[in-house]
Amino acid sequence: MSESVEQNTVKILLVDDHALIRRGMKGQFTLQPGFSVVGEACNGAQAIELAAQLQPDVILMDIDMPVMDGITATQRIKSDRPTIRILAVSAFDSDTQVMGMLAAGADGYCLKTIEWEQLIAVIQLILQGGAYLDPQIAQKVSRMFKPTLLTPEVPEPEPLQQPLLSPRELEILKLIAKGHSNQEIANQLYLSLGTIKSYVRMLLNKLSVDDRVQAAALAVREGLI
Repeated sequence: MSESVEQNTVKILLVDDHALIRRGMKGQFTLQPGFSVVGEACNGAQAIELAAQLQPDVILMDIDMPVMDGITATQRIKSDRPTIRILAVSAFDSDTQVMGMLAAGADGYCLKTIEWEQLIAVIQLILQGGAYLDPQIAQKVSRMFKPTLLTPEVPEPEPLQQPLLSPRELEILKLIAKGHSNQEIANQLYLSLGTIKSYVRMLLNKLSVDDRVQAAALAVREGLI
């Protein structure tokens, strides 16, 4: 299922096995300027086919679906078309699903309880090359990475060289690791969005990581949150 869209409109592909959820989201996007739902899929296999046909800008990907799950579909779509941004939108936050989607290359993970305005902000963030973790998911990732006394003889990672990052950069890294968006960090630190974006770019470069998710994982390993 597809629709023609105007130039510069963000093309959305909805992937969810519940027709009612797809219908509700499509109705919301119809009222959202600058966005258009170009297709709907009820499983991961369909999502792969429509991603190839429609070339959407963003895919809102459910995870637990028949025929093919969202993790497998995300991995295959990202392998063939890495420029398509994929946002996991799930009712669940199980460890397997969270780490599976992140490992598959998803650009973000949010829960279906997210407010509509925040969802639009998250989509805009990942379109700009950013990454997003729901705060609840970020806490879960934090717990996953924290070492435990039950893990014997695991070599500790080399500590992050504190002089590498300025106090302000460390502060921003901690907020990234807690799942805050660039705009939220800007608001909290009373800085402009452009300034925060510059800081984030410098952070990724200094830490030799590709995206915010990897930066957050590094911050967790180093015990910064």
